[in-house]
Amino acid sequence: MGKLRIAIISDTKDQIDGIAIGLGRLVAAAQRAGHEVQLIGPADLPTAMSASLPFYPQYTWCLPELPALTTLLSRTADLVQVATPGPMGIAGLIAARMLGLPVLAQYHTEVPDYAARMTRLPFVKRLVSPYVGWFYRQANVCLAPSQATTDRLLELGIPSAQIQRVQRGVDLALFDPARRDRGLLAQYGIAADAPVALYVGRLSREKNLRVLRSAWQQIYAANPLARLVVVGDGPQASALDGAGVVRTGVLQGEPLAAMFATADVFAFPSETETFGNVVVEAAASGLPVVVAAKGAAHEHVIHGETGLIYGDRASSLARDVLLLFADPQRRARLGRAAREHVLAYDLERAMIATWEMYGELQRSFERGALVHVPHPAWREQPTPRRHRVRQRVSRAAARLRSSVSS
Repeated sequence: MGKLRIAIISDTKDQIDGIAIGLGRLVAAAQRAGHEVQLIGPADLPTAMSASLPFYPQYTWCLPELPALTTLLSRTADLVQVATPGPMGIAGLIAARMLGLPVLAQYHTEVPDYAARMTRLPFVKRLVSPYVGWFYRQANVCLAPSQATTDRLLELGIPSAQIQRVQRGVDLALFDPARRDRGLLAQYGIAADAPVALYVGRLSREKNLRVLRSAWQQIYAANPLARLVVVGDGPQASALDGAGVVRTGVLQGEPLAAMFATADVFAFPSETETFGNVVVEAAASGLPVVVAAKGAAHEHVIHGETGLIYGDRASSLARDVLLLFADPQRRARLGRAAREHVLAYDLERAMIATWEMYGELQRSFERGALVHVPHPAWREQPTPRRHRVRQRVSRAAARLRSSVSS
């Protein structure tokens, strides 16, 4: 086998979210190391159809032209990783199957929970979950960045043998306590000695912002000098507006890293994280974090040592933030321990481990040990119908391979 070529396909490549940021950093680190990897998004291919999401107009689903995607993969990929179960992910899955390439699917987003929270219709979760489970069952291997994600994939019916834990990392040189600069607060009208809580992330319903809003009202009532700095944007951009709240909009790179290091406490109420990049970035910046007990974000926190984990009540979040505001020595101790704890999340180390995993999976596929097992519902179809469908798929794939090679 020559140099391994990886194609990662994502519906959100061109957005500012955890998926795009995390994958972008991984790809950049791999390319610096000389690996052949590309991140493919809607803007990289001709579009057959597109539509904005009704409950999230900032996001547009784009269905790529399948022949163009298949041609691209046939020339540039030995292994395909799909990052999202949207139109790009579906197209990537189909194209890879037609070309006989192994498919990895990473579980980045709690799509069923997001759909229910965005629509405010709990039953939507039950409608979306079967589709998400079907999508991930089509992959040779499902990648899980956390224990919470592993558990979720099992709930969706993915066999444990099909699930592979994958290491994630952040740029520890960028997110560094040395970037702390209280003078930075002046440009946002914040006094240098004000207690500052920080939230970084999308401003949308699935992030549980109502809990943070309620908690902040209690915090501000107890300490009117305190400020909540909100970094990010989204369909609920004004959800946290109120007394003592300062919105910066989207920050990236060094300005974001400086804000992390400059705040006093990181408050993160999201209960739907599959990993929680911002929690690790905050810890790397020497910031004690207060996170929800649900989801995966709390997996990066040792309660009482590197941060605090609260239950599901806004009053608990408010209490913990106020306790840290009132105890500078404890904040400093937790912040130092947080930084030390997340040194294991080094981006370069994560990239090396991920590339080694890609190589092992590719070798397993070539040995025939990594063969996709159809879902039981497919195997239970009557034999004549199953045979006819397989014949059609085989003929279509043969025609496509022929057109690509010619």
